[in-house]
Amino acid sequence: MSRASPAALVAALLFAAGGVSAQTAPPYTLVELGTLTQAHAPVVRGPNGRGQAGVGGREVGAGVGGRRGLVLEPGAGARRMPGPGAGDQPATVFGINDDGAYVGSTNTATAVRAFAGSRTGGVRELVPLPGDTASVAFGINSLGQAVGFSSGAKGERAVVWDTSGTPGALPSLDGAMATRANDISSRGDVAGVATLEAGRQPVLWLRGQAPRTLDLIGGDTNGEAVTVNARGEAVGYSGSATGMARHAVVWAPNGEATSLGGLPGGPSSEALGTNDDGSVVGTAGGHAFLWTRQGGMQDLNDLVAPSRLVLTKATGINNAGDIVVLGHEAAAGGHDEHAGHTSPVRIFLMRPARR
Repeated sequence: MSRASPAALVAALLFAAGGVSAQTAPPYTLVELGTLTQAHAPVVRGPNGRGQAGVGGREVGAGVGGRRGLVLEPGAGARRMPGPGAGDQPATVFGINDDGAYVGSTNTATAVRAFAGSRTGGVRELVPLPGDTASVAFGINSLGQAVGFSSGAKGERAVVWDTSGTPGALPSLDGAMATRANDISSRGDVAGVATLEAGRQPVLWLRGQAPRTLDLIGGDTNGEAVTVNARGEAVGYSGSATGMARHAVVWAPNGEATSLGGLPGGPSSEALGTNDDGSVVGTAGGHAFLWTRQGGMQDLNDLVAPSRLVLTKATGINNAGDIVVLGHEAAAGGHDEHAGHTSPVRIFLMRPARR
């Protein structure tokens, strides 16, 4: 049975008391990992157990060019992670495990291709399914199994690559026009999405079982499962037909959905990460959040020392309670709603102050 860390219990008590008072030390500290430009739609994933984040983006001051695959680490700065034989081609790191092995995708002369690599073992291509021409890898677990999709004439198909890099198609759903896998847990459960006539539906492939569509919040027609923990719980969003209004959701292994609520500032929310204790992070109302069963949804801006920073999105949380969060400097005189679209993207590791 998973047990919450002392830091998580401290935070829960603060949450239950209604937040952090002026006399209370903030429960989290910020460690800056790097700064990216707004160009090329930055992608940030993690943290793994070492506090590392996988990135696709362009560092401020790195000159001109496209998106680059990077690994950010506290105290070590950014390390570039090119795809196999990519040369100067754009690449993105979409997933990183606790050993520092990473997966992503890079452009080739003919198609986008998935890759996997490590600091010591080099980089290799993750080939598509037979007959397909393209592939992208989104997640990698502690065993080195990777997931993503393979595409070709038959469309996108969710795929899992074994530790040797051999691809295998995940079972599809009846009527699915496309499927993709977003994450794989340490026990081999996979979270993802299927495109059906009714819309995009969140899917969970529990190891050894048939794929299961997950419940949507009442009135919603679309959704996606973004990640899954070792307990078989998936998180993501349930949303409207247009996708403009989203509700952050955690799904039990049986597919039952729990809405996580929202924050002041807007009705839309999205869950982006979870750990094995069931803590969830994401974005709501333009602010990064942490959700726990004990304390509900909390604005991460309220859990760090006051500053001009606006923390807008939390993309992941590890089992130690460390959180990767994105933010920007607020405009002088207040939180300018346009600053997040023009200011450099600052990336932080939030660490529990008491661990």
